[in-house]
Amino acid sequence: MSWLAFTVMRTVMSMRRQIRNIEAEVTLAGIKPGESILDFGCGLGYNTIPAAMKVGIKGRVIAQDVSSRALKAVKKKAIRCGLRNIDYIHSDRQTGMERESIDIMYLHNTLPMVRDKKEALMEICRVLKPGGRLSYMSRTGSRIFGNNAMSEAGVLDYLVSDLHMILLIEQQGHHILQKKT
Repeated sequence: MSWLAFTVMRTVMSMRRQIRNIEAEVTLAGIKPGESILDFGCGLGYNTIPAAMKVGIKGRVIAQDVSSRALKAVKKKAIRCGLRNIDYIHSDRQTGMERESIDIMYLHNTLPMVRDKKEALMEICRVLKPGGRLSYMSRTGSRIFGNNAMSEAGVLDYLVSDLHMILLIEQQGHHILQKKT
């Protein structure tokens, strides 16, 4: 990601943060202390930092992003907050993680920017534990910057029909799905 694109993204995300209830978005997935969370496309860490606080010292949060600048920003925030339970992955779709190793996956405002959406969704399902939860949302701002070749309904249909996930909650465009056990 170019410096200019990163700067624009940072500005837009900072403005959006003022009108969103990040705490409610992070909490909706039902985080418990000690869980493992992957923030897929973590951006500037708006979900990463609160999630790391909620899982506590026995839990782990993995911040994954294609942008090294974004990961650097998250690392700075984690240091300022005294968090030592965050790991970092610099990658677009592939996590390199063990199969069924994650309790909760955050996919917030990221999917429109991923080129091969089905491959990314398969990877997400691969690393989720049986009974694990996917917190998915795609706000208008992310669809403006990304390639929205797969509609919101298409994403949900693919997750439920092809990847056999169960839709638990739908709340104002925020979806919580669970991997079947």
